[in-house]
Amino acid sequence: MVLAVSLVEVIVDNFVTILLLIVAVLIVYFLAHTAVKIKGLSLKTKIAQIELEHKKIETLAEKQKMENLREAAALLTDSEREKIESIKIDKGILSRRTIALMNEIEERVARLERGTENAQLGRTLGKIGQYEKKLFRR
Repeated sequence: MVLAVSLVEVIVDNFVTILLLIVAVLIVYFLAHTAVKIKGLSLKTKIAQIELEHKKIETLAEKQKMENLREAAALLTDSEREKIESIKIDKGILSRRTIALMNEIEERVARLERGTENAQLGRTLGKIGQYEKKLFRR
């Protein structure tokens, strides 16, 4: 009991000091927290700048690649250009034929589905007629 009373007296005597220590710890905590946030923001800014530079470099590389392709196309002979053009035409014809065949297949499959449904419905109708004859004896 005496220990508790002496502890309370020490706390009361040093209350201002304890309060100042708590305030100082809180201030240090908030300053450190703010410093960490500021550092994080600066790192995010640097990362964004690096990513932007990377995009610029990629764009320049793509532009250079396209420029090189234009120069290479200009250097082709007439016969080489004609061969490439004939291949493009053949590819276009094959693409059109492929699309036409796919459309024909889709239509035939749809027709088969309708025919199958029709046949099944016809069989079902026939069975219903037989059951009606048995049930109603007509």
